[in-house]
Amino acid sequence: MTKEKKDQRIPIMMSVTEVARIDDWRSKQPGIPSRAEAIRRLVESALDQSKGR
Repeated sequence: MTKEKKDQRIPIMMSVTEVARIDDWRSKQPGIPSRAEAIRRLVESALDQSKGR
């Protein structure tokens, strides 16, 4: 994960189910990251995985 300044805001709408899935995932992570940090980690992971395609 990069140490770059996080100064770009991206508003998104999510369903109750999507938020619940994120909350479930983040509750299993060390230190329980914020929702924003959890979303950043999940996006980074998906982007890293897509490099192999």
